[in-house]
Amino acid sequence: MSDQTLLSNLCSVCNIKESKYKCPGCSARTCSLPCVKRHKQWAQCSGKRDPTKYVKKSDLATPAGIDHDYNFLSGIERNLEKSEKSVAEKGLDVGSNARPKGDRAQGMDYHFAAAGVKVLRAPKGMSRSKENNTHRSKSGNRNIIWTVEWIGEDKTRILTQSSAVEPIYRLHPLHESPSSKKKRKRDAETSAPDGESDAALQAGASEPGFAKPSQGQKTVPLPESASTNSSLPDVTVPLASKEQRYDFYLFRPRTSSARRVLIPLASSSTLGEILRGNIVEEFPTIYYFTTSASELPEGFVLDEQYRQEEGEQQKEYEELMRDVDPEILKRLKENETGSSKREEEVDSKKILDVLKQDLCGL
Repeated sequence: MSDQTLLSNLCSVCNIKESKYKCPGCSARTCSLPCVKRHKQWAQCSGKRDPTKYVKKSDLATPAGIDHDYNFLSGIERNLEKSEKSVAEKGLDVGSNARPKGDRAQGMDYHFAAAGVKVLRAPKGMSRSKENNTHRSKSGNRNIIWTVEWIGEDKTRILTQSSAVEPIYRLHPLHESPSSKKKRKRDAETSAPDGESDAALQAGASEPGFAKPSQGQKTVPLPESASTNSSLPDVTVPLASKEQRYDFYLFRPRTSSARRVLIPLASSSTLGEILRGNIVEEFPTIYYFTTSASELPEGFVLDEQYRQEEGEQQKEYEELMRDVDPEILKRLKENETGSSKREEEVDSKKILDVLKQDLCGL
């Protein structure tokens, strides 16, 4: 009997050989590596000690308890060293602007905060959330490519992908770049003889940063007096004699006003500059109106006027509250709490009545 091994000392997996190892995670006894693997598979055990597991005070001041704490702290230090080496090898930024872990939305929220922009998220599945394609630039810099919503006086809605480092007048969807103007000039020169298209080219030329809407052009034949010797082709000339200029406004979402609150923008400012310190819903909305308009269209109000009106209403409310007797306010609060309690009691009585009827029916 002395040569026989006690059952408590046998391997908990094969129950044949004497155990040699003890699992740090669940204290299961095993005799060999195959039994250790079987134990992890059968018991779904990681084989690692849980550092948050409760330990008695008497077990803390023991060699085993000190070893456990030492190994736990050493493991943290090793993981930090591995992370630092990995970051240094990949050349990642580990400063205050380091990219956090998480999904794409969480990462973008971090970059929005770094850019000084507060982005209000729309519920998932909503059209505005689906249309949002704002992302980081692939060039390796910290530039953000924003989805921008442009709305004109005729309520035309255009979505563009715009860089935060570009000025507003260049990002405007009706902006005509210098390359497109040169191409249009070459096409006009090749399509019309020399000396005939000068007036049309001068009328069609535009100042940097502005362009005419497509509906402002139509095909108009030249008068007969201008074509005495030969028949001339039709030339495209703008309807308006002067170039249209626009004033830009950033829409401020979720205000208490029934009108749309707009923040005036400087056309020379970059998109990143105008968004810093402001709030947008998923992506910025910019309204553009012709400069010739002296006032905003109906249904819009400037942010300065809105803040002034809000301040006046707040002052009126504070003045009214000062004149109210504090005892009256206490009674109102007590009445509100008492009515809510009575509603809860009524609801509970109704529920009990319904349950009694159901039980009687059974």
